[in-house]
Amino acid sequence: MALEPIKISVDRAAVREIESDLAHLKNGAERAMSRAINHTLGVTRTEASREIRSQVRLKAGYVRERLKVRRATVTKASGAIQTPSRGQLLSRYPYTVYANNKGIGVSVKPGAGQRQRMPGAFEITFANGVTAIAIRTKRGPGLGRSEGLKVLYGPSISQVFTDVKDDLQAPSGERLMNRLGVEADRLLNKQ
Repeated sequence: MALEPIKISVDRAAVREIESDLAHLKNGAERAMSRAINHTLGVTRTEASREIRSQVRLKAGYVRERLKVRRATVTKASGAIQTPSRGQLLSRYPYTVYANNKGIGVSVKPGAGQRQRMPGAFEITFANGVTAIAIRTKRGPGLGRSEGLKVLYGPSISQVFTDVKDDLQAPSGERLMNRLGVEADRLLNKQ
């Protein structure tokens, strides 16, 4: 999982004010903070998914599945959005297999006319049923099943997330402060 988190700055004076308003409730400030963090994480994950898909052509469900949210609790008021750091098979992107062994065309970036043609590439299927795109690096007799093959990878979700997270920090901080006020009001009205 990605180690570099999104850093969100909060208005400490406003947080202290909310803590003093909720001091008479059991775990009042902690509950409001954890709920606000979790709400902000959900919205930020959606925005991150949208930004990632604006840079690479992956399906929304696939990106959403890979953006894991570690939720805040009353005892631990921190949360995170994490992504797997391993490479992305090129077959996860839209591709076309050209007729008569003329190679494969892969479209990694969004937009018309962005398909890259790879003349020597071909599809292979792993033992677990996953399809990948590969090229041959060695030729000749005596090579085993996978000897001389190179499986091709595209940009991983964590690489793209690293690029877009700086754009998400400021709006997420504002959203967290707004939501903290909403959650504090909700707890105060509930009593």
